[in-house]
Amino acid sequence: MSNSSMPEEIVRAYAVYLIVKRDSEKALSVLSRYYGILTPRIRIGLPKKHSKALGCYDPVKKTICLRSSEEYGNPFVVLHEYYHHLRNSRREYPGNEKYANRYALKSIMYFKELVRTGIRLDKVFDSL
Repeated sequence: MSNSSMPEEIVRAYAVYLIVKRDSEKALSVLSRYYGILTPRIRIGLPKKHSKALGCYDPVKKTICLRSSEEYGNPFVVLHEYYHHLRNSRREYPGNEKYANRYALKSIMYFKELVRTGIRLDKVFDSL
């Protein structure tokens, strides 16, 4: 898949689909290929200073850390942290929580809109 082969909204909706199916690693890979950046690692377990959060992004290790395996299938948490990775990879200001929330919520909205229209995301991406 090239950067321009598919609209961003569909790529993000597909990432939500994969995360809900508990394939977050593939979702991060698909997004990273689309944006042309390295795929972050993802692991269960937070650094001590973030113990109350559902997730965090470690820019040094390029790793998304999740509090538990429950968050692994939570598109809001995974995509919120992915937004921080995306901004960091582009060497942009890491972005604030409001924009990370917006990125995650819009991705979920794209997914819900496509589901409502009856488009099967697995079939769209299988055809590539």
